[in-house]
Amino acid sequence: MKTIAPFILLIGFLFTSCKEDVVNKVYNGNNKSAILDNMLSRRSIRKYTSQQVSKEKIDTIMRYSIYAPSAYNKQPWEIRVVQNKLWLDEVNKRYINTQVKSNKDSDFSIFHHAPTLIVIARDKNSVTSALDCGIILQNIMLSAHGIGLGTCPLVLMVPTLNFPENKDLLSALKIPDDYEAVVCISLGYPAENPPMKPRNSERIKIIE
Repeated sequence: MKTIAPFILLIGFLFTSCKEDVVNKVYNGNNKSAILDNMLSRRSIRKYTSQQVSKEKIDTIMRYSIYAPSAYNKQPWEIRVVQNKLWLDEVNKRYINTQVKSNKDSDFSIFHHAPTLIVIARDKNSVTSALDCGIILQNIMLSAHGIGLGTCPLVLMVPTLNFPENKDLLSALKIPDDYEAVVCISLGYPAENPPMKPRNSERIKIIE
């Protein structure tokens, strides 16, 4: 893995525009329903085209993701956007070797062959960091959907990233030692349009 580290594409907060205050006011346009439509039309995508996501689109997603709320505005996350095939292939191989109990076909991909993978790590010393990372996860998925990209949240590969013997995987992403991976997101251009699955409204109760 030492040969992979120099080629990792770390986009997260490297763009200068991410440092700009891009949100000057609360959204008050005439099409507020677009926000709700975005939530209702987003789907988890498990089939992607081979087209790579541009740095411009990733920058857009990152700019909006960091406006997710967090407890006391601590922002206890580290985000890495990875497009390096060597690293992605290595993660997939280690997942298969350690996590998969049944034989998988040679085309198996834990991140659904997405050309880009986003890794979100949390501050292990923060009691709110898991929730805070969950909120920024939603910002990433909704903003990606808003610009025509597909995403899928991934948790099964997280233990592989956090295994002590795989420390080099996170080190290659320059994730601090006091952080751990909490969720990943596949990102790319959708090659499918899955239907909406039923939601159980009975799980919501209003207590008066």
